[in-house]
Amino acid sequence: MNEVLTCLEHQSIPIRPTRNSGDFAITTAQAAQLSKSKSIPLDAFRWGHQSLQWRQFCGVIQLEGLTLEILPKIYGKESQPGSCRLTLVRMLRKAGMMKVHRGAAASIHAQNHSLLDIFIQEFCLLLREQTLIGKPRDYQQQEANLGVVKGKLLVNQQLRQNLAHRERLYCQFDELTDDIAINQIIKFTLRILFPQCRSNQSRKAVTGLLMQHDAISEASFSSSDIDRIQLNRTNSRYGPLLDWCRLFMDTRNPDVTAGKHNLLSILFDMNVLFERWLAAELKPIAHQAGLTLKEQSPRRHLAYRPDIDQNVFQTRPDISLINPDKRVVLILDAKWKILESAEAKLGISQQDLYQLTAYGNLYGPHSLALIYPRQENLQAHYPVQLYGRQRMGLDVFCADVTKGIGELVRAALLRAQSTPS
Repeated sequence: MNEVLTCLEHQSIPIRPTRNSGDFAITTAQAAQLSKSKSIPLDAFRWGHQSLQWRQFCGVIQLEGLTLEILPKIYGKESQPGSCRLTLVRMLRKAGMMKVHRGAAASIHAQNHSLLDIFIQEFCLLLREQTLIGKPRDYQQQEANLGVVKGKLLVNQQLRQNLAHRERLYCQFDELTDDIAINQIIKFTLRILFPQCRSNQSRKAVTGLLMQHDAISEASFSSSDIDRIQLNRTNSRYGPLLDWCRLFMDTRNPDVTAGKHNLLSILFDMNVLFERWLAAELKPIAHQAGLTLKEQSPRRHLAYRPDIDQNVFQTRPDISLINPDKRVVLILDAKWKILESAEAKLGISQQDLYQLTAYGNLYGPHSLALIYPRQENLQAHYPVQLYGRQRMGLDVFCADVTKGIGELVRAALLRAQSTPS
């Protein structure tokens, strides 16, 4: 059973020629696996002197002899890996990036399991729920020797195979079966996951589901095969499961070393996760306020080239709130970054400020907001005034992801809605 090494984002991990059990380090061979992996984003970490430092990516990587778990740095929970893990899982669920029945999810103790086991158990719970409803089935064309005609008689094959056996009839027919591509993909995914299970609970769950799929044919698949699956009203409930299968398949890297070890990595860009979590938090509040929430929208252009008659430099705000008159009243930009409380500029990137200023001029919203995760020595809210033809108000919020967006963000939303045009 692989040892689990848990670290936080932005934390450096020493690289040593060898390591003993319990050492906070990885070996040079394991570092070589990471450097050769094609499934890990290039900007997931940076190399240091005999060390590596994780950046804004969190998740799990299965190395040879070691499971590397990277957790988000949550304010006030830095010394509690279980709490950081639980927060990450809750954010994934809230953002819709981890889909499972809410009641079933409560049975997974995120603080007591590794991330990889949590992902495996989430998949198994969702699969078990759908299997109880019934495996998807479809009609498959088959050919066989039968005692009576079924479907249509294939004359050429009948003469070729049954000339001396007049009691046999070679027929082609359609038969309703569960041995179809969707279930074969599910079984292939379960076979991928079984050797990755660390806890007895995960191993038991995968084994039980493999037994339920024992009659399904074994075959190998890739994520491109999943893309070719046509979902309809009878099998659309398997869509989230196929998303999980795609995730597990995409994160495999079978040729990372000269050996036979398969590297598996499941990493989430915290910038993307934070943005989707924030949108999910805001959506019901916006609905209550009579506003429509749009992600990566509305799209407009900053400039026009008359020589080619084409708009250029398209903008895509992270989150926009639009009133019934179709006017943008609030634009929010989510940034999973570290701020500096001692600086007058708070460590806010000048590029981010230019971006918000451009949004203000282009969309003319009532209000702008930058939202960061809560950090040490930082207040929950900082008001900023942007210069321009007319001054624009910018709210900088530090949201506690363990509790939600907080009342200050709600107040900003309502204030933006009530501001006159």
